[in-house]
Amino acid sequence: MLEALERIKFVEEQNEREKEKLIAELAAYEASQKKILQEKKAELKNTFSEVSAEKEKNLTEKLAVEEQELTDSAEAAIKLMEKNYLEKKEQTIQAIIERVISEYGS
Repeated sequence: MLEALERIKFVEEQNEREKEKLIAELAAYEASQKKILQEKKAELKNTFSEVSAEKEKNLTEKLAVEEQELTDSAEAAIKLMEKNYLEKKEQTIQAIIERVISEYGS
């Protein structure tokens, strides 16, 4: 009976050591997984920042192109209006001169 009790005590001690070993391994595994998770979070943040910066750059370039196109279009419209104005001005002056001549003579 004493031998059986000693055997039980020995097995319980072995189980306790195994339990402590497994708890330590689990803690180490948990720490390594947390480290991996932190690294992946940092990597995702960097990737997001890079993608965001690239998208912002592309949108800025696109906006600059659109702005230039609008500026060019506006300048062309202004030149056309100036041309039309000068043509109408000359025609109006000629019409006034002709009317004055026809009313009052030369």
